[in-house]
Amino acid sequence: MLSSLITFPYEVARLPLVLLDRGLSDRLPEDSAPRVTLDRAIGSADKLAGTLLGNKDIAQRGADRIDRSDKRLTAVRLEEQASVRREEARQTAEAGRRSAAQKRQAAQSRATSAADEADAVEERGKQQAKADAAKTAAAKRAAADKRAAARTNAADQRKARAESAAQAKSRTAQRKAKGELDEARESKRSADEARDDAERLSVLTDAKKEERKQD
Repeated sequence: MLSSLITFPYEVARLPLVLLDRGLSDRLPEDSAPRVTLDRAIGSADKLAGTLLGNKDIAQRGADRIDRSDKRLTAVRLEEQASVRREEARQTAEAGRRSAAQKRQAAQSRATSAADEADAVEERGKQQAKADAAKTAAAKRAAADKRAAARTNAADQRKARAESAAQAKSRTAQRKAKGELDEARESKRSADEARDDAERLSVLTDAKKEERKQD
């Protein structure tokens, strides 16, 4: 009874704070600054009053309130830290994803560039091969044309020599034929002259015979 009479004035004095705390509990979260400040103030007052009044229950009530407030603050702080770590992890993951995407894009760009370069090298190789083949074919055609020209020239020379020899033979044959013709003509003329001489001689002979017959 005496303890209750001693603590009653204190309970009456703290009642407005308790009512204010209850009113704030409906409008503010437990970790809000006003509620935390008020909660710790009530707890500290209970702890101090319990100690001064020698009332362990009040002192313990204050200690428990302060402990709950500390735990809430610790929980809030840990949650904030966890939230910060989650955000950092998210940002790190996002940065990692961006870095990976950039690396993939760079790798794709390098792969595309390498493929393009390989295609360009292959195309240059094909063009060079075509040029070499064309050059080789041109050289072969030139050599073949040269051999053909040489064979044609040799054939022309053989033909010219054959034609020259044929012409020489023809001229020789013509000269020989002309000579033989001239000789035949001369022989015919000689034969004609001999025949004429023989006829004249025969006529003369017949005439002389006729004269002798007449004598």
